[in-house]
Amino acid sequence: MTAELSAIGEAIVAAKARVRDCDLAYHKVAADVAQLTDSVVSAHADGNDARAAKASKERAKLEQTTLREAAERLEGAKLAVSRSEAERGLFARNNIDALLRERAKECSAAAQATEAAVEQLGQAHARWHAVEAELAALLRLAGRSTGDLTRFPEALATLVRDARRAEGVGVPAPGPSHLLQPVPGRRVPDRETA
Repeated sequence: MTAELSAIGEAIVAAKARVRDCDLAYHKVAADVAQLTDSVVSAHADGNDARAAKASKERAKLEQTTLREAAERLEGAKLAVSRSEAERGLFARNNIDALLRERAKECSAAAQATEAAVEQLGQAHARWHAVEAELAALLRLAGRSTGDLTRFPEALATLVRDARRAEGVGVPAPGPSHLLQPVPGRRVPDRETA
């Protein structure tokens, strides 16, 4: 289902690229018509009726065929985008449960990664303080002051404290609550209390 939805999305991208191409083609023809209009006016200003008639004939041909066809192509390309977007919306609406189920592993992995990051944050903080303690012990052993040792940033220390407080809180997988799967080994909180 996800692959099919992606294919529809790619069709939308291709349709939008076609709109851009058709729009450029339309504006090029419109510029050619404007240039021929200027030529007609200029020829009339010079009193050259033959040149004005020739430019007018070329302009009429462009307006009646090429410009009209370019406008129709542009409108058709825009309609194709609208149809593709409607198809994508209808597909998602008709297949939403299956699409969400296909992403269940990704959702669980995201929740597990979050839990692992919280745990790693605590471990990194503990390691930092262990190294700091070793350095302080070395400085004291050498009879040196420990007053200029760097301090762990308070903003990060706050994050570590908050992460420790949240240790017992399970991270739910993202998605609608009726489809949430508990992360193995963790309690999934109710959405209202999370």
